[in-house]
Amino acid sequence: MEELESDISAGASNISERVALSNEWHARPLLALPSPLRCSHIVCLRGDVSLEERREQFAAFCQAQDQSGPCKNSRHHSVQVGNCLLKWEGHTEADSYTLLVAGNAEPPFAASALTFLDASMRSRLLGELFIGVHVEVICDTDSPEDSRLKRIRALLGSSEVYGGTVSRGKGEIWSSFRLDAEGFLRVVIVDCGLSEARLSRHLQRVLEVETYRMLAMLGLQAAREVMGTLGELEPALDEVMEQIAHRDADPALERLLQRITRIAAKVEHVAAAHAYRFAAARAYNGIVERRLAELSEAQKGSAPRYTTFLQKTLMPAMRTCEAAERRTQELAQRVTRATQLLDSMVDMDQKKQNQAILESLAERANLQLRLQQSVEGFSIFAITYYAVGLLGYLFKSGKTLGLAVDPDLLTGITAPAVLVVVWLSVRSIKNRLKH
Repeated sequence: MEELESDISAGASNISERVALSNEWHARPLLALPSPLRCSHIVCLRGDVSLEERREQFAAFCQAQDQSGPCKNSRHHSVQVGNCLLKWEGHTEADSYTLLVAGNAEPPFAASALTFLDASMRSRLLGELFIGVHVEVICDTDSPEDSRLKRIRALLGSSEVYGGTVSRGKGEIWSSFRLDAEGFLRVVIVDCGLSEARLSRHLQRVLEVETYRMLAMLGLQAAREVMGTLGELEPALDEVMEQIAHRDADPALERLLQRITRIAAKVEHVAAAHAYRFAAARAYNGIVERRLAELSEAQKGSAPRYTTFLQKTLMPAMRTCEAAERRTQELAQRVTRATQLLDSMVDMDQKKQNQAILESLAERANLQLRLQQSVEGFSIFAITYYAVGLLGYLFKSGKTLGLAVDPDLLTGITAPAVLVVVWLSVRSIKNRLKH
């Protein structure tokens, strides 16, 4: 029974995972409205706020509008707020809010889709604004190209505009890439016969391009900070390497090792602190390049293309990020090689010191051996002296007992023999100790 319950639980878990993975294919539904329409797109960096908190905030807004909120663990949700279609989407490090309203303002861009939100929600979004885009989708199939371009320049408020045709001339995308007074970028999409589905896809691609190119540009700020920090660390490393090369002028290798260790720590900190940002910039840049390719924009008259401007401006920023990341890695490798060189030099010095100590110990042992040999010589004479003295007492006792002996003569005769016996005994003991 327990095994059956365990199998049922595991099966339910697997089904839940499969459902979640299957839903990922539908995780980014398109917002669709027939043209003409106006769109406002806002991206807010999440910072210290979690995705769950942002989801709860949007759920509270939906509840206040008597609408259903996002499901648990959902990363997107669309809701109808009056005449406005609002979509919230949670990205990795930001949240986007897209608003669509049928019809154009009079004149276009005079009133954005944001005006259809209540004041509190609009104030919160504008207060957290990181990226803002206003899009006007206008219908124009009959006007001449010159008058259409003149109108687009007037709508965008600039004589220098960038754009071209999409969907084989059935649509046009234009922008000046300049922010208006509220900090929003203006984009004009001209519908010359686009279907509603194709228009929705083009609008989605434009919004994603504007979102991810600005998120990718965050890497440029990090790259500039890294370049400044590396500009301070590289001369410090060069100074240490110069002192290593002229070691006779500065033999304190331990101090140099401490300095290069601090440099290595700073380099590793820089690399770790900005690794995510550079990786994210690469990922965002990849998305932008794919979306620009999907637009398949064609040249429109003599005006520079929308995609050309984006590629021309985004590519140098990404090259700067790559250069900063590569420069960091190269400096880390240089520091590693310098550290290994210093370690080798310190190890060599330690070996020389150990060799000097061993030579000193060997010399001391040699002196001790010589002293020991001298002491052994003195000890032989001392033992002989005491042994001859004992024999002298023995001879004197014999004379006292009436023996006809001369103690002094016998003592003198036996002294060499005692010396030889003692010397042989000591030598025998030393030989036994050696073996």
